Amino acid sequence: MQDDADTAQISLPLFQAYHPTTFLERGVAVPFTTPALAGARARPAERAGTEILVRNPAGGRGVYILPWGGICQLCRPTVHDTLLNQRVEALRSVTPEAIRRVARALAAEGLAGREASAAAARSEEADRTEKLVTNFHLLLALIEQAAPAELSDLGSLEQETEALKARAKQATARIAPRLGRTPEAVADALEELAELYLGLGAPGQQPPPRLIRLLAALRQLRQDMAAWKESQDGESAMAAEMIGAVADVTLACAERTIADAHALLADMPELLRRFQERPQEIATLIARPAWLLDGWEQICLVWSAAGTDAVRRAALFDMALQVPVLPREASEWVGTQVDTEMVWRFRRSVRRNEDWRTGATLDLIAASEHRRAMAI
Repeated sequence: MQDDADTAQISLPLFQAYHPTTFLERGVAVPFTTPALAGARARPAERAGTEILVRNPAGGRGVYILPWGGICQLCRPTVHDTLLNQRVEALRSVTPEAIRRVARALAAEGLAGREASAAAARSEEADRTEKLVTNFHLLLALIEQAAPAELSDLGSLEQETEALKARAKQATARIAPRLGRTPEAVADALEELAELYLGLGAPGQQPPPRLIRLLAALRQLRQDMAAWKESQDGESAMAAEMIGAVADVTLACAERTIADAHALLADMPELLRRFQERPQEIATLIARPAWLLDGWEQICLVWSAAGTDAVRRAALFDMALQVPVLPREASEWVGTQVDTEMVWRFRRSVRRNEDWRTGATLDLIAASEHRRAMAI
């Protein structure tokens, strides 16, 4: 990463008053491996393509908002990051799930290292299994609500994949006429909904889907930050306090939006009707937890990889700079006022390179690639 003097000499526009109104304006976290791009986000540009939001390296309120060509003035991106940006540019819509898929596909090609390549293959297989399980849970809920007598013939999740698919198809064929729809239409709708619920699953689904696991990791991080704040002093304690406070608000919002998404499953016939009439409205509601949790996985991984107190102090600085700013839209989603200024209050009170920054440096490309593998 360039030092402050080098950064100051770069003639780039620093948007000092940055505070996004919506999650799309905030952008989606992109898992770049270049240390200077840790915490960078992509969002649609006004005219075409995407633009990258890079944190202020001095830790202040502003961010750089640049096309990829401008990024090369800030740092020297890895080959992986250059190719990843090209694939992000080609996306029709920039969402957390879309970024995750293109990043995983690139990692599978080995450009983020062998560890990430192997993890990408495992992640893709896990998604296929999770989608099948979620689809089955949705079908169970539908039958239980619309035709409970059919449940005895459906079987259980312990069946082999092909047997599970066959029984699900038979159950769908029997229940579809009661919904006034063809079996194909019901099956297609359930599959599309299973794709949308990938990461959330159904209430109580086991093993826990990806976003539910991330929620648990964020709860643990919040607890760790509280413990660090109590046992330490100085700016590292301040960083832990801020990270914990934002994590706490994010958890409350994520739990609320997950509950809203799961509540739709309490009336599956109505959900199918609404999904047929207003698919984008339903998809947007289900996607809210992913937007809220976007960016936290890398932060949790930075902390879990820090083994000593000296490394943790350095990690806390990097984590604090990566903490996602909550857009004002979060208040609309949860129906209550959300403090969206706490990140900036902290960043105004701490300057880079003060006491707790000097412990160690985590932002090495090798460490970034390892975290990429862990996050896939």
